[in-house]
Amino acid sequence: MTPDPSAPAVALPSAVVTAAAPADTSRPNYRLLSLLALGHLVIDTNQGSLPALLPYLKTALGLTYTATGVIVLMSNITSSLIQPLFGFLADKTARRWLLPLSVVLSAIGIGLTGVASSYLAVLLLVMVSGFGVAAYHPEGYRTATQVAGEKKATGVSIFSTGGNIGIAVGPPLITALITMYGTPGSLGMILPGLLVGACSWPCCPGCPARFPRGATAAPRLRRRWWAP
Repeated sequence: MTPDPSAPAVALPSAVVTAAAPADTSRPNYRLLSLLALGHLVIDTNQGSLPALLPYLKTALGLTYTATGVIVLMSNITSSLIQPLFGFLADKTARRWLLPLSVVLSAIGIGLTGVASSYLAVLLLVMVSGFGVAAYHPEGYRTATQVAGEKKATGVSIFSTGGNIGIAVGPPLITALITMYGTPGSLGMILPGLLVGACSWPCCPGCPARFPRGATAAPRLRRRWWAP
């Protein structure tokens, strides 16, 4: 059937036009970046609190300077030297569940250190906390760049700022807790980790394992993590 050129034009519904419009993936998802930075803050608060906790552990457990130094050694091995392994795994495939899990592990490890009854228990707990620190950073930086749109440097800077604040907050926070409650006051470090981990955990299924080539942030990712 030949269309009638004299027939009036019919306007398409606005919903159809909107659906056909390409999604703007160039803008950073600042709310998601803020959540990642908050997790980074908690992670590095736990890591930064260990040096301030050591004098109290030395006194409570009667440790020598050598034994106290070994605690720092084990923390650095698990949080820093093993970190490239998690980076290698992050390059293979995305493991978003590591983000909330690592926050919780780091908080539980450092939080229970103050109530540990033996030197061996302290070492194990410090290692648990260190593994949490090592696991968070590669996956966190990967996710931050993927949701930063075209402003990669801005996204990484926001993520890094959370960690820098955490390093600064850790020593005075753990000192204040132990001053008020003794070494069991370290248990107060667990609560922030549980809260941030609980906020992040339901969001993990919304993160796709990979983005298409040239894409910066998928619309589905933004809907599942943060409803508009």
